[in-house]
Amino acid sequence: MKHASVLLLLIALVSFTSSAQVKISPNNPSAQFNPDEGFITINELTAGVGLGVTNVPYSKSYFGFTTINGYQINKSFVAAAGTGVLAYNGGVLIPLFLDFRYRFNTEPFTPFLWADGGFLLNFKDVVNETKQFLNPGVGIKYTFSRNFAANLGAGFLLQSGAGARDSFINFKGGVTYKF
Repeated sequence: MKHASVLLLLIALVSFTSSAQVKISPNNPSAQFNPDEGFITINELTAGVGLGVTNVPYSKSYFGFTTINGYQINKSFVAAAGTGVLAYNGGVLIPLFLDFRYRFNTEPFTPFLWADGGFLLNFKDVVNETKQFLNPGVGIKYTFSRNFAANLGAGFLLQSGAGARDSFINFKGGVTYKF
């Protein structure tokens, strides 16, 4: 009798705490990022370390800030345009670029791919010192609420212009806001 009552108590405790279905809580806003189409903004701090020959201007390192505004086409794909300020070892360049991002899901931790490409404008000599760049990379996004997330990533930046080609390993960290 004593063993039967202990067994019944154990079964009751297990049945109250176990479930065969995933429980979705409406009180947990970080369950997924907003999958609907609409406008989105991404603000990031970025820095890069030069690879190869780094003793010429604009090749050793850089750091800066970019802001990207665009449209979330579906739950996975974002197309946007961006600008910012990048301080290099040789001076300041202003990026003007397109940004494409592909997210693999909308869960709290979401891996994504990005590809940026455009121009790095030097207003001291726009004609001779403007460069083109391409920057693919990979990152992870953490969702805080349905419309707000933080992202962190690393990529490979290749820039060319003025008779030189430079490459960097770069890192980005910032926030995403979905309207």
